[in-house]
Amino acid sequence: TTCRMRYAVNQLLMDGKNISQVSQLCGYNSTSYFISVFKEFYGMTPLHYVSQHRERSAA
Repeated sequence: TTCRMRYAVNQLLMDGKNISQVSQLCGYNSTSYFISVFKEFYGMTPLHYVSQHRERSAA
């Protein structure tokens, strides 16, 4: 799971892929399940994670 989540973050932040694309690339059949796993792992949804990271990068 750790490798998949790191890969997911990389795809979301560096490649700008959307959540649905990333969930499929990471091997999840369900985007909602991917979001649940991501939230459990990082403590926030992928969308929130990306928006927080972009705010920090812009500052």
